[in-house]
Amino acid sequence: MKSALVLAIALAALMVTFSLQNSQTVQVRFLGWYFEGALVIVLLMSFAIGVLTMYLASLPARFAHRRQLAEYRHQLDTCNRSLDRLRSEAADEKPPQA
Repeated sequence: MKSALVLAIALAALMVTFSLQNSQTVQVRFLGWYFEGALVIVLLMSFAIGVLTMYLASLPARFAHRRQLAEYRHQLDTCNRSLDRLRSEAADEKPPQA
């Protein structure tokens, strides 16, 4: 827990340093859209768009894994019910020990 806090503080310090060192103004043109702002904002927006793209690209695999996990859970429940039924049948068939 403490190492995560130290890591978060270190990353925040690096981000502040990065922001201060890249504060010059840049112009960005894309498909008729025009933006003029700090370089750090442009870089962070590009990073955020990349993260969002990767997240959206991973969604189909996540859904497939969830579906597979649900199927495995259903199979496990079925096996557990069968095992309980067999155990109760075996207990009913055993003669009492004296």
